[in-house]
Amino acid sequence: MTPAANQPEPALPTATADGLPSRPAWSKVVFARLLIGLIVLICAEVFSGASLQAGLWSPWTIVVTYWLYFAHFFFFTTLAVRTGRTALSSLYLWGVLYGLYESWITKVIWHGYGGDGKFAMGHLGPYGLSEISMVFIFHPVASFIMPLAVTCLLCPPLRRLFPELAWFTGKSRGARIVQGYLVFSFAPVMAMNSGGTINLALNLAVAIILLAVLLRLARPALAASDGRPIVAFGRWGFGGLCVYLAALYGAGYFLLRPDGLPSVAVQLFTFVFYAVAGAGLWLHRKREPLAEAPVEKRELRLVTRLFAVLLVLALGLSLLGRNPVLYPAIAPNFVIWTVLGFVLTALSLAKGIRESLGHARPAHQVTS
Repeated sequence: MTPAANQPEPALPTATADGLPSRPAWSKVVFARLLIGLIVLICAEVFSGASLQAGLWSPWTIVVTYWLYFAHFFFFTTLAVRTGRTALSSLYLWGVLYGLYESWITKVIWHGYGGDGKFAMGHLGPYGLSEISMVFIFHPVASFIMPLAVTCLLCPPLRRLFPELAWFTGKSRGARIVQGYLVFSFAPVMAMNSGGTINLALNLAVAIILLAVLLRLARPALAASDGRPIVAFGRWGFGGLCVYLAALYGAGYFLLRPDGLPSVAVQLFTFVFYAVAGAGLWLHRKREPLAEAPVEKRELRLVTRLFAVLLVLALGLSLLGRNPVLYPAIAPNFVIWTVLGFVLTALSLAKGIRESLGHARPAHQVTS
């Protein structure tokens, strides 16, 4: 799962008889993808507590929620790899596009977390103020970037495609602050939405057992010298993702909380968010995979320790139930996330503009 420390030279993709990198068999890739899908579900639904009260064993979680995250994650990782938009700022914008399902399917940003039209912390125009943080910070980070960063630790060759994700498990002061903040911000949210200590413990036990089983089954694929088939679907697989997502959006739009649909004008204006993220991705330059981007063994140990600390804190705080004493620890998150989401969007767009201008300048100089 970590780089082979016993090999005398850096592990580069080994060539097969046709000159292509060795690839894991399709049957083995399936287990790796199922494992990653579970990691995405944990980061998005367990850390937020969204699926805890119903339970990870709930038919809705198994049949709908898991596959919603699975399809979105691999749809955008496939696009990222195919287009070469794999820089951290690009991944953030892919995550924004990902998070916009909270409009058409769940109606959260239009109708509130509870689906009753009441926004948790007021509104920003026609959108919930804290709810829109799901689009601009929570899903880009928790549902996309974090699981992808962990995937690079489990399958080190993928680090060559996404080298900037190494920052999340780095040792810089900024990285340490972010690591600590994520743990201490998710813990009270998990505790508040846990449904009680026993229920939380049962959910965590199920999650850990499933992780252990899938990790064992996925090891052959994760150990392959080329991890791209894991995160980048082929033609038919990607077509299947598109069909599934089209059906999911169609069914969700009409059947899930239909009373949460806003005016047509508001729905159409939501496409502005797609346009902003899409423009940023178009401006970003294509990144070629690096020849070598090592993964240190300490990185996976760090993630494991952070995960353990988060679970212990959440279990301890869950003893308080839905006690209002947790509110002061939770409320600032929504304010921070909302503001930070808009800041990150602006920074990602600015970076795209700089890259576009920098890429165009030499061509202009040649022709002038």
